[in-house]
Amino acid sequence: MEINQKPIAMAYVPWQTWQNIYEPPKALMVGTIFADLDKPFTGRPVAIQPRKGGQRNGRY
Repeated sequence: MEINQKPIAMAYVPWQTWQNIYEPPKALMVGTIFADLDKPFTGRPVAIQPRKGGQRNGRY
């Protein structure tokens, strides 16, 4: 199948909620105001953990 015949990908990006917020100096140091997005770079994929409260729309 030619590349121009393949379907376009659809991304899912959940809404970021304003919780676990860093103070401005810490946010500038780590590159995000959201503590939940502050993840160490390991150079390999990290398993996604299910959200607390169970599934949402049939997916985690």
